[in-house]
Amino acid sequence: GVVYGRRALALPIPDAVRVSVDTSEARQHDLPEKFVDTLLRELGIDDRKWRIRIDSLLPLGKGLGSSAAIAVAVARAFNAKCSLGLDDSRINEIAFASEKLAHGTPSGIDNTLATYAKPMLFRNRGTLEFDELRPGDTPPLVVAWGDETGRTSEQVTGVRQRRERAVEHFDAVFDEMDALSRDGARHLEAADWIALGGLMNICHGLLNAIGVSTPGLESMVSIARINGALGAKLTGAGGGGSVIALCPGHVDDVRQALQGAGFHTIVPGEPE
Repeated sequence: GVVYGRRALALPIPDAVRVSVDTSEARQHDLPEKFVDTLLRELGIDDRKWRIRIDSLLPLGKGLGSSAAIAVAVARAFNAKCSLGLDDSRINEIAFASEKLAHGTPSGIDNTLATYAKPMLFRNRGTLEFDELRPGDTPPLVVAWGDETGRTSEQVTGVRQRRERAVEHFDAVFDEMDALSRDGARHLEAADWIALGGLMNICHGLLNAIGVSTPGLESMVSIARINGALGAKLTGAGGGGSVIALCPGHVDDVRQALQGAGFHTIVPGEPE
């Protein structure tokens, strides 16, 4: 829905990426050269021999914003190492520049969420608008992913083609997603997990309806709900990727069931 100017609710995963940088005999990193080149250019750092070490909980290409989180962490590491004096808005711009390299026309949600690390309600109507939220409590979440990887560009194209065949119906779905995000933000701030979980389930059904779910995602959602999740939905662009489940009192049950079925999990905020 964000592609069509509707709101989206997004939460950060705390301490998901750690980066250290120091000088080295040779340039060392496990990142694409263009990605590093873009970051160094945006940072105004000379291209000497830097060793960039990354410790990330987030898988790449699973709809969890890992490339943006890495870009923010790398920018912050150089900012500290080289005393660049960059504020959050500049860090965000630098990460967005690297996201353009990875995704062509990114929404800006991933880098903004990674920079400010606060739950937010987003909207993109030509430019990205975002409101920080103050949750009444930390939502008890499990994030899961399998081996499928969805390409955002392919998902966006697919939705656009399907929408053209049923414009009014798709736009009604997007309007409902917008309302779900807005009401979900209210329930998050009230820590009303029953209400929030119910809206997550409705939203997942709508994402399935517009064609971005997969058997793997449906399996994860089903396993989470059977094992006590109040709400579970795909996250990211779909076509593979990840599921987020809201599991008060059942975090361990849901995590163990998903892992037992061969899926990978993290519990945001828990030490790994």
